[in-house]
Amino acid sequence: MKTRVEKQSTVWQSNSMGCFDKLKLKLNNFVIDQTINYLGHNFNKQKLINLAKIFEKIAGSKGGINHARRMQWLFESEHPHLYWWKKILTELHPNCRNKWIKNFFVNGYYGDNLRKRSEFNEKNGFFPPTVLLASITKNCNFHCKGCWAHEYDVREDLTKEKWREIFTEARDVMGIHIFPIVGGEPFCRKEFLELCEEFNDCTFITFTNGSLITEKTVEKLKKLGNVQPMFSLGGMRENNDKIRGEGCFDMVMKKMDMLKKAGIFFGSSITVTRENCDEVTSDEFMKMLSDKGCLWSWFFHYVPIGENPDVDLVPDAKQRQQILKAVYNARNTLPMMTVDFWGDGPEMMGCIAGGRQYIHVNPKGDVEPCTFVHLATHNVNNCTLTEALAAPFMRAIRDGIPYDDGNMLRPCMIVDRPDILRKYYEEFKPYETHEKAADYLTNPEITAKIDKYSSDVKEILDVDWRNNLWMTIFPLEGEYYVDRDTFCSTEKPNGENAHKCTGLCAECGK
Repeated sequence: MKTRVEKQSTVWQSNSMGCFDKLKLKLNNFVIDQTINYLGHNFNKQKLINLAKIFEKIAGSKGGINHARRMQWLFESEHPHLYWWKKILTELHPNCRNKWIKNFFVNGYYGDNLRKRSEFNEKNGFFPPTVLLASITKNCNFHCKGCWAHEYDVREDLTKEKWREIFTEARDVMGIHIFPIVGGEPFCRKEFLELCEEFNDCTFITFTNGSLITEKTVEKLKKLGNVQPMFSLGGMRENNDKIRGEGCFDMVMKKMDMLKKAGIFFGSSITVTRENCDEVTSDEFMKMLSDKGCLWSWFFHYVPIGENPDVDLVPDAKQRQQILKAVYNARNTLPMMTVDFWGDGPEMMGCIAGGRQYIHVNPKGDVEPCTFVHLATHNVNNCTLTEALAAPFMRAIRDGIPYDDGNMLRPCMIVDRPDILRKYYEEFKPYETHEKAADYLTNPEITAKIDKYSSDVKEILDVDWRNNLWMTIFPLEGEYYVDRDTFCSTEKPNGENAHKCTGLCAECGK
């Protein structure tokens, strides 16, 4: 039977050619540049397969090699991922196209990143994250329900110089080249794009309400090439504007048109609640996003954070399945990358918090284990990122993943396994990074609702896990996606004659 989720120690195993390593990387980077430019004018499936083979050659870990080989299979089988790459290569502005491929894939995952991660591990005794999430500013011109930005009581954001110091340590010491940027509203801060220009070998996936993106901004983004706006949405017009304000949906649609015309990589960030779940998981909604030009869609479940959070807005247990299947379906039928922050736990080998895969630095410099866990023991004004990651609080979170039962469909220590986060809170005594940040751990009315939710989710998703009713991010080599109920098949779907299976069954696992 095929192994869908390998051990972390195996996936992160270093792959190096010793003294020839840097020379190999430099040579292959040159070949990649030439291949990307050629493919942009002469798209060809076989040449794209060859690009994936180059990724395999320069991969710095076992996980990178596996991913590059899976890409080759997806291209060979003409999976929609092939057409996602075609859109990137043929529809994006050359600068945006080249920066995305080089900064995200080569720098971020296949090349220098993985070698520096190994060096960091040898020196410090743990692997650094692959992603640094940065709240570049607290300021925002919106006040959306469910957003944590307004919770922070901060008079001033970290200085530009301090952010430069943080990004430098992340890139040069830890090998991080992927910086998701949140706020507040990142485009409120002029210095943000100045930092993007300084770190032009990194990619800045920027979550935005879109209101401050002007024609002048679009020209700047095209020139930079390494900033990818992700527009926040809560559904179609009625559901979205109920949360974000009247006219917001139409405004976002207009901004998407501007970026598509300019050839800039952009996507969407969808907050799923119990109220909007049916709409945002529909085929119609996902196709609309793809047709508008979104190349990436993020699904974030509403998390009950801050003062007096509404636990009843969290998608219920059956909706967790619904979201998962909708993401699988969109990712495997549309030329758009779609990810589920919780449901894709199997691809990430469980929770990614605590610096295991990512870390969050908030606007005043607190180093938080997760963007939804507003607790910290260290602040970058008084320490390095490395020192913050070495803290016992962070180590405990990393070392506890994956959890004893192994179910990666329930990765979240906030709502899936609340007893675990409560234990860390009691043991390590982290401080709240804003007032009432620990309410979901200490308020009996809230904790009772979270415990009930956790129990309901466990009852359903434990069965799915045991019965292998789940996928990793894409089909494995030799598999084909069928539909949101069937998942994978070893036979290419062909009407009634297609072999049907559910997840990793014995027949598909041969």
